[in-house]
Amino acid sequence: MEKNKIISGDCIKVIKEFPKNSIDLIITDPPYGDNVGYGFNNKIIKNNKNPLINCQALVECYRVLRKNSSLYLFTNWKNYPFLTEFILRYTNFKIRHLIVWKKHNFGLGWAFRHQYELVLVLEKGKPKYNLKNFSDVQTCSHINHNDKTHPHEKPIDLIMKMIEHSSREGDLILDPFCGSGAVCVACREMDRNWIGIELDEKYVEMAGGKTQLNFVGGKNDR
Repeated sequence: MEKNKIISGDCIKVIKEFPKNSIDLIITDPPYGDNVGYGFNNKIIKNNKNPLINCQALVECYRVLRKNSSLYLFTNWKNYPFLTEFILRYTNFKIRHLIVWKKHNFGLGWAFRHQYELVLVLEKGKPKYNLKNFSDVQTCSHINHNDKTHPHEKPIDLIMKMIEHSSREGDLILDPFCGSGAVCVACREMDRNWIGIELDEKYVEMAGGKTQLNFVGGKNDR
């Protein structure tokens, strides 16, 4: 596998080509399958019509993840029950914990404003964790979205804490739904190798710019 690149394509098909036990850590925020537009700009996410996309990707993620390694999976309160039921019934992952990401400011909403998201910590084997002060409630910055951002973009400081907690310098980290490349940028800042996969051409270009790549994988090679 070629490291430190963003691959343009369907992550399930792409991951099938990866060797077994080749990835040290996975951090990702997949489509939830709710088929909605986000924010005032009504931005859409490709493959957001099928809630099983996320579940199907997990099966392939387990195969490529090394033994005694972790997967951090972003979700929300609506999808959490369905997702955990699928993981327990149909994958070999063990659910280790649930992290609450508490944002500094309120999001959109009526009657109940959004201020948190959830992150499932999944394990293959028995991973070791590096930090002794990693709380299951993480208070981190919130992305101020506009028409040029990905609607699910995550803050770099939150991603960096996960990377520090569950990997070492030189490890290879995968984000199969990389969006605008936050995980890839965090890996670069922390001297980790990385691979991002993204279906939407617009965000492949955006992520490529953020990570200062000289090329973008798949059909966008340059």
